[in-house]
Amino acid sequence: MLSQQSRIVLDTLLPSGAHPTLKYGVFDAGFNEFWAEFERTALPPLRWGFRAALFAATWIAPLLILRPPPLTLYDRPTRERALAEMALSRFYILRQLFVILKTIICFCYGADRNVRDTIGYPLQHDDPRRQVSR
Repeated sequence: MLSQQSRIVLDTLLPSGAHPTLKYGVFDAGFNEFWAEFERTALPPLRWGFRAALFAATWIAPLLILRPPPLTLYDRPTRERALAEMALSRFYILRQLFVILKTIICFCYGADRNVRDTIGYPLQHDDPRRQVSR
């Protein structure tokens, strides 16, 4: 189960309604279900890396914009600015932790059928909506 702080970080990265065409946010795409499956099946280093990335986003990213942590104290624009600074940090480890955050979110987001349909991704061969012509 993700903490409220972690949920705020994830929602800041991919909020609902951020794009006029693609209105789904990370939690609209079923991140809670994805996270339960991910915790059960992902390799431990990836799970640990994701948790470390959430920790860094919550407690270190605000320091990059000269604000005291945690990140959850601030409004969305301030949180976005702090996370953008984390992504551009001169410290390699912070940039890599940010990449881990984005990667795990993308695994969930790209697996969502509604998201794939909205961006026009073709149906896969095993999609039950695909008509088999014989």
